[in-house]
Amino acid sequence: MHGFLVTGRPLSESTSESNRVRRRQRTVAEDASGRSKLGLIASLVAAPAIWSIAWPALLLLSGYAAWQWWGAEHVATKYYGVDVSAITVSPPPPDFVRGNIVESVYRDTGMETLSLLDRQACAKVGAAFGSHPWVQRVMSVRKQSNGALEVRLAYREPVAMVDVISRHPELDGVGCFAVDGAGVLLPPSDFSESETLDFIHIQARGAYPTGGIGTPFGDARIAAAAKLAELLHPFRNELDLHSIGVYGDLRTNPIVQLELATQDKDLFFWGSPPGEEVHGEPPAKMKLDTLLGGVSAGSDLRRIYVSAPQ
Repeated sequence: MHGFLVTGRPLSESTSESNRVRRRQRTVAEDASGRSKLGLIASLVAAPAIWSIAWPALLLLSGYAAWQWWGAEHVATKYYGVDVSAITVSPPPPDFVRGNIVESVYRDTGMETLSLLDRQACAKVGAAFGSHPWVQRVMSVRKQSNGALEVRLAYREPVAMVDVISRHPELDGVGCFAVDGAGVLLPPSDFSESETLDFIHIQARGAYPTGGIGTPFGDARIAAAAKLAELLHPFRNELDLHSIGVYGDLRTNPIVQLELATQDKDLFFWGSPPGEEVHGEPPAKMKLDTLLGGVSAGSDLRRIYVSAPQ
């Protein structure tokens, strides 16, 4: 005879039902535990991903704030304007350059408005210095990491004074204009009256500059004589030279002839400018060697040759 519960169900059936209820509870608990573990794992996985986005964002924000408060002002001070004290030129200007080239260029070209962040900054600085009358050529321009500029220059060298008769109605007498070997006008204010005596003088009838300071004299006769003055300048004292006379009117005769005069008024006929010798005329180097070797006053250097060594 089987036993019964008070509910009237058999004991075995009641036990089975209880087991099923417990299994379902365990399953629900396991599912909840599994979901909890998955959620934890997911949160652990998601945390680095979130921080990988958050950290760069925080860095960007802090960098932007630092730029606004400090960086922009620092860069603007260093690179958005060139200070005259930050510019150096090399080699230093020769003694015959009296003015301050850096300050002159800085003032005359408005360099304070130049930005060193400009890709053309070096080219613009080079063009600014190239416009100075004492600068023959800009060799290079370099930007330094601290915002400084280093400019390498080749300078013009005065080799002669061009004697001119003033065309101004209120000025009388003869004036002098300094030129380099290419016949480019140099700043006259950089030479005292006594210093003009230290150079060979070029004398050509009616010569007067047509260009400004730092540009060619504007007379082909002066350019021709300046070539010879450049060749003779190192030997001026040794040869006791005073002047180069230019003969020939280029309007009627393209051939210019040059004549040398010493301080004692001895004359030597040189002939054509250096590099422009006519057929059969000795080159300038041979004429110079002849002159240095000693020739009598009045000699025509076109017809005298240096004898070959025995």
